[in-house]
Amino acid sequence: MALTPPRSLFRRKFPLLVTGSLLVLGSARLLAAEQFDCRPSAAGGWDCAPKASAQPLPPRPHEAASAAAAPGAQPAGKEKAAPTLVTESEGFALASRSADYSHLDWVPREKLSPAQLAEISPYCTGTYVEPPRVGMDDSTPMRDAPTYVSARASRYDQEKQIASIAGDVVLRQGSMQVEADEARLHQQESRGEVLGNVRLRDKGFLVVGDRAELLMENGEAQVENAEYVVHSAHARGSALKAKREETSIIRLKDGTYTTCEPGSNTWTLSGKNIKLDPVSGRGTATHVTLRVHDLPVFYTPYIQFPIDNRRQSGFLTPGFSSSGSSGLSLQAPYYFNLAPNYDATLYPTYMTDRGLLLEGEFRYLTKTSEGQVGAAYIDDKEDERELQSDYEDQRWMYSWQHIGGLNSRLMAEVDFTDISDPYYFQDLRTDLGINQPDFLNQRGTLSWRGDTFTARLNAHAFERTTIADRTPYDILPQVSLDGFLPYRPYGLYFTYGTEYAKFERDLRTGFFTDEDGNTDERWYDEYITGLDRAEGDRTHLEPGVSLPLEWTWGYLKPSVKIAHTRYDLDLDAQGKTTLGGQHFDDSPDRTVPLYSLEGGLYFDRNVNWFGKGFRQTLEPRMYYLYVPYRDQEDIPVFDTGEHVFSYASLWRDNRFTGKDRIGDANQLSLGVTSRWIEANGFERQRISFGQTFYFQDRRVQMPRVDYEKRDDSESKVSPYALEYVYRFNHDWRLTSEFNWDPDEHHPRSSNVMFHYQPADNPNKIVNLGYRYRNDVMRYNQSTGTWDYSTDFGNCDTDPDCIKDYYKIDQHDFSTIWPLAPHWSAIARWQYDYSRDRTLEAFGGFEYDSCCWKLRLISRYWIGYDENELNPDQNDDADKGLFLQVVFKGLGGVMGNKVEAFLDQGIEGYLEREQQQKAH
Repeated sequence: MALTPPRSLFRRKFPLLVTGSLLVLGSARLLAAEQFDCRPSAAGGWDCAPKASAQPLPPRPHEAASAAAAPGAQPAGKEKAAPTLVTESEGFALASRSADYSHLDWVPREKLSPAQLAEISPYCTGTYVEPPRVGMDDSTPMRDAPTYVSARASRYDQEKQIASIAGDVVLRQGSMQVEADEARLHQQESRGEVLGNVRLRDKGFLVVGDRAELLMENGEAQVENAEYVVHSAHARGSALKAKREETSIIRLKDGTYTTCEPGSNTWTLSGKNIKLDPVSGRGTATHVTLRVHDLPVFYTPYIQFPIDNRRQSGFLTPGFSSSGSSGLSLQAPYYFNLAPNYDATLYPTYMTDRGLLLEGEFRYLTKTSEGQVGAAYIDDKEDERELQSDYEDQRWMYSWQHIGGLNSRLMAEVDFTDISDPYYFQDLRTDLGINQPDFLNQRGTLSWRGDTFTARLNAHAFERTTIADRTPYDILPQVSLDGFLPYRPYGLYFTYGTEYAKFERDLRTGFFTDEDGNTDERWYDEYITGLDRAEGDRTHLEPGVSLPLEWTWGYLKPSVKIAHTRYDLDLDAQGKTTLGGQHFDDSPDRTVPLYSLEGGLYFDRNVNWFGKGFRQTLEPRMYYLYVPYRDQEDIPVFDTGEHVFSYASLWRDNRFTGKDRIGDANQLSLGVTSRWIEANGFERQRISFGQTFYFQDRRVQMPRVDYEKRDDSESKVSPYALEYVYRFNHDWRLTSEFNWDPDEHHPRSSNVMFHYQPADNPNKIVNLGYRYRNDVMRYNQSTGTWDYSTDFGNCDTDPDCIKDYYKIDQHDFSTIWPLAPHWSAIARWQYDYSRDRTLEAFGGFEYDSCCWKLRLISRYWIGYDENELNPDQNDDADKGLFLQVVFKGLGGVMGNKVEAFLDQGIEGYLEREQQQKAH
């Protein structure tokens, strides 16, 4: 029965409307008794008979009161058993209300639909399912919403103006609905009392109790001996008293909160006063005790926690850790939900050996940009490095990452990080997600994208995070303009590339001081000699023209480019005195033509492989390159190195990176690619194989490298290059590269990576990889020379030389694999064969349930702590036992550092965790 009075009369007429409706309900028993079934008779009239009631109606409220005196009534000496109090449940749901916990909308796993099963963790035995009902999406304010009343029997006391209803009582107003066995509505006070099996529902919330009081005008309700469910958070709890306010806020007196299933009390938050706010999606509690199986393990005077997936301001889960360099650490992060498109997080961390580290970040997202700003500061009390070069006890870090469009064509990028000293990230952990290479970027870029060109203004400096390397060049500024002409006469395609860059750096002089105050080692910058110490400007022009010819069965592309580079150089006094007979030209230039001819064919056919149809392709390819030799020994190297050889190297027009070296070439590369493609477009496998044939030696080298002493520069052929990818399915793949040197009869480089992680069960992860590389041209900072050796230093003359320091010969195995329901094994083993040592190894197990997770992992790893310039002396082996406990709905209560090395060490770990959190 719906009561929908005019809004202007609602407050004044509401009690009368409810009373009137109950008077109508009061005749329900009489009306039901006088119903008839009527059918057409044979004579053409009606044949009617009394209609039997489908089920006996309950007695009227006043009849129920006198039923005890009736014959056969329960003796007065046997009173009805008192209900079980929620305070006696020890964190469990009350099975006395329903053995299967259906009174909390609990649905066991076997009764869930496939869609519902996809939304919950595989370790949950069921979930809370809010049943559909009329009005659950009603957003009308309570004071303006009509009231709907239904029951099976009623009685109205005219003198006391109290209406009593019984039997499947339902009161609905707006989105709130109350169900009970019986109710009394007080007309004069506009309030109601409901008794027996009380259920108060609002969208996403359910409160169950023994008795409740309602204020009919605003929807406020108070339920006694209450249990509640927050469906979206998979959470439940209890309270001696639960109050629903007009704003839909639920307040709990002596309440509890947990995400464990009704039959589990693994963990429970109990608080003096708990507030659940569905509008903000946040819960708060005071005088909170965390209990594990009813055993108190933690107390806090105040806590905030989420009750849905929305971002909310408040304290995040605290973190505890320990280390040999910082001592015990306590972190209490606080999150600021400032607006839907920007937020901030403060990470105060107290370390017993160092003091208080204040770190924070601000993130923003607009229609045209995104980025984050971070900063940190600590007055470091740990004085272990006090005597060491460049150390600062007032330690700080700040960073800014930004990318955004100023308009549809102009884009700005910033990647800037600065630190107080090069040991900052070695000693202090950051929560800002900043990459920590050997040199931090300090870069700002403006890019303009035209229809046929791109103009870029760039300023790029570096900040060192290591002392065991030379100082890099800063590029301040770099201006470039690249594009193509909009017209194509006779099919010709004209391109151009231009760049101006200024390179400068401040080289160190003198001696490095170690942590003991010893000054026995010179800075590596002292070993830089001759032209390598030059600074200056570089201007580069590179126009080109090509004639792309394309057909359905193949293509052909002849090309010509002219590369012209001019330098304006400065060389300091030390550089001039160490030229070693080399001529110094302060304005050298170089002009080199590059001729190339590229072509390919395309063949395909339908094949059947293991009973499955594929489209197989065969794509032969050739690339001829001719670049005449130009002497470039009088040109310094600012930002140039050698490409690492791979299948892609066969098709490059320069074997060097950057523009300080353009390699001479007279060579022909031949290769072929074959693909197996399914009818739906899925590429099952791809294999590519090729080799380059050289018609002359490669004379252009890095500074002071003699090509006649490099076997690969005089070889007539390149290594065989192979690439292979096989996808067993969308989740299971094998990728590999292999480069075989036919002259040395030995692999130049190779890598194989196997990854398995099913999309329908990402809890299963297997990674198996192997990497080998022995062909890197690099700068040896300990000798100040470019060389092809894998050793650190000269092992013929230097006793501190590190043999095979730069050689890569490693395997890497990692897995997370379910062993039994709830149990998974976690392991990784990374081994370095070149130096016969384990780089990292960890193993342990994970126990995962519906509401909590535990990991116990033993780990060994090689850390890096710079105390000397020799990197071999800075390797620091360490080991530890790591315990992580996560209470779902609260976060990790201890051992959160485990997440960092699992994410870094196991490919697919992040995807696994994200799917679990989604459940």
